[in-house]
Amino acid sequence: MPEPEFSIVIPAYNVQGYLRQAVMSVAAVDSVEVIVVDDRSTDGTSALADQLAEQYASVRVTRPESNVGLGRARNLGMREARGAYILFLDGDDYLVEGALERIRSTINQNAADVVVFGYERLYPNGSAVQGVQRAPLQVEGVFVAADQLSILDVLNVAWNKAYRREFLEELAVEFPVGYYEDIPWSYPILATAKSIVTIDEPLYRYRQRWSGSILRSTDARHIQIVDQFERLMGMMDGLGVTEAMRVEVFTRALRNIITLVTAKRSRIPSNLRREFYTSARRSVHRLAPESFRLPTDGDKWKLIRRFWTLPYRPFALRMRASEVVRAGKKVLRKGAHSTLRLLREIYHSRRFYYMYRRFSRVDQRLVVIENLWGRSPRLNCLAIDREIRRARPDMRIVWSVGPTDSKDVPVGWEYVVKGSHKYYRVLATARFFFLDVNLPSFWRKRTGQVFTQLHHGTPLKRMGVEELGQDRRWVDELLQRCQNWDYSLVANSYSAEVWQHSYPVKCKTLEYGYPRNDSLVNVDAAAVSLARQRIGVADDARVILYVPTFRERGRDLIPAAEFDLIADALDDGDILLIRGHYLAGHERGTELHKSLLDVTNYPSVEDLYLASDVLVTDYSSAMFDYANLGRPIIVFAYDWERYRIQRGTYFDITIDAPGLVALTASSLAAALNSREYASLGNAARLQRFREIFCEFETGHAARDIVAHVIDGAPPREIERNNVPALATWQMDRVA
Repeated sequence: MPEPEFSIVIPAYNVQGYLRQAVMSVAAVDSVEVIVVDDRSTDGTSALADQLAEQYASVRVTRPESNVGLGRARNLGMREARGAYILFLDGDDYLVEGALERIRSTINQNAADVVVFGYERLYPNGSAVQGVQRAPLQVEGVFVAADQLSILDVLNVAWNKAYRREFLEELAVEFPVGYYEDIPWSYPILATAKSIVTIDEPLYRYRQRWSGSILRSTDARHIQIVDQFERLMGMMDGLGVTEAMRVEVFTRALRNIITLVTAKRSRIPSNLRREFYTSARRSVHRLAPESFRLPTDGDKWKLIRRFWTLPYRPFALRMRASEVVRAGKKVLRKGAHSTLRLLREIYHSRRFYYMYRRFSRVDQRLVVIENLWGRSPRLNCLAIDREIRRARPDMRIVWSVGPTDSKDVPVGWEYVVKGSHKYYRVLATARFFFLDVNLPSFWRKRTGQVFTQLHHGTPLKRMGVEELGQDRRWVDELLQRCQNWDYSLVANSYSAEVWQHSYPVKCKTLEYGYPRNDSLVNVDAAAVSLARQRIGVADDARVILYVPTFRERGRDLIPAAEFDLIADALDDGDILLIRGHYLAGHERGTELHKSLLDVTNYPSVEDLYLASDVLVTDYSSAMFDYANLGRPIIVFAYDWERYRIQRGTYFDITIDAPGLVALTASSLAAALNSREYASLGNAARLQRFREIFCEFETGHAARDIVAHVIDGAPPREIERNNVPALATWQMDRVA
């Protein structure tokens, strides 16, 4: 088997929401091998990696015996690489389309030990900003670092370079253990490379996640930069690097330390800052090259001189004095704005929320529940309510509802109307929040408050930061609200992957299934009969449920003439239940054929599922819930291409379908008349669909969620089966 031109090493640890995009950005390129190093992930990353290896011949997965960290994971992949050039791709980033072809073209023109290329920082709101150091990438032809010292100023990471494998083997360099592992990797490689070429194009997408990165957190592990600094200088000595180059590398590594003791010192825990400063300063003095001289200009030169000469206390006092001056100027600039904002808050009476938040304690027994922006109790939220009342009758449950929905809250249940005085009080004082939406932007989670995001359902259309047509301000405000989440609920690995990408905030994924589906998983004949009685349909009737999704301008249903066409295809006694989307309008009972029954305003969609024999839907998430019943599903995709383009989707429902796909009203009518939807082939499609999307549905989701979130029970153990892969993932995502 010929050696590939490129070996792409992808270390992956708990990156379920991003790994697919990383792999798909490189796996289909010619002469490439992709080595995914699953560092013993604890989420669905491992199963996803195996699935991708089955899908792409170029991908293989390797695993250490235990979690080893980023550096060792890269080393493991590097030892298995066979390509002429090695690249490192972090599991939550990706290469832009055509990146490897661009690198290949450059190598064909100028073979080199190292190819350095540009990158973009990709933010959750979809904006992308190129790296600030572009001038060093504009050097023409082949060079060495001693002749173009500015190449040392390009972001000091492993992933913005392609390395000739034989050069790495000759150098015998590996990534060290610990954080800041790129420092003793990149500098020695650039300093010793006999040939470097550059590409001034952003080929790499460097994702700026809201959470999950050690580089943006307060953590004692940041002090490991001192160990990496000492390791770097030891390597420079061992490689025989010239004194002049040692000075250049020393100065740049020193700036990394300066950043951590000044602008980014919040990353160091306050009780360790003195120790870190003293240790770092001691190492810098001891390892400084003989010819090093304190700078008199350039980046951070004043801070370097101050760090070199001052012990910790006078250095810290100087830093605090500078901060006080800057803070004073900021207050003066914002004084007028703050006054106006205060007046505005008082006018809108939100001041009560802030007052309660400041002066009231968190009530450990208070639970706030809200679904669908304040509609009456239903869906996942209602199932959680019932379980709390059963298992924890000592808890006080308060529903948050809109003014028009308060009349539909069951008698005896406590509720607050959104925007009222009592509403602000419970937002400020409740311990637990269970919602399938977000709370308003002004709400800030207090210490001790716990927010569980139950979601509406399994997503087909793009959601969150990937929703089409939204500007960056909208996305930023969304992320501000979502960062309050502690838990995010999913019913399958697919949703876990999507939610982590479309809502990139720090929270724990609960792989428990949806509480509203417990009744579907635990269905029996008595429950079906009771549901039919409530709706008013006979036990022996064939009941077809039509549930369309929401479309723009309030339209969700097909024209009445097409309903008549479908109704004419039904047998005597058949009933077609029509469930319009809750955002789309009113009951249409007077417009309908005698075989059709409008149940848009019927309160329990679960009853409708139980009572029906077959589901007809277009792109509604109802299909994912209904699949738990194992009953036939027809996808009525009469406007799929238009919907797919306008709304954006994660996969093609006409291919990865749960059963028969009808593209016109006449074909739907024919399928209902012939009952073709119940064929063996469509049953097989439904079974595959269930395996993918009903993965975590056990029938006791509500029980497990309440036990874990409220009672603190250990998380439920997940048995990860070999879930079939979707055939049509759409990866043209916005972020």
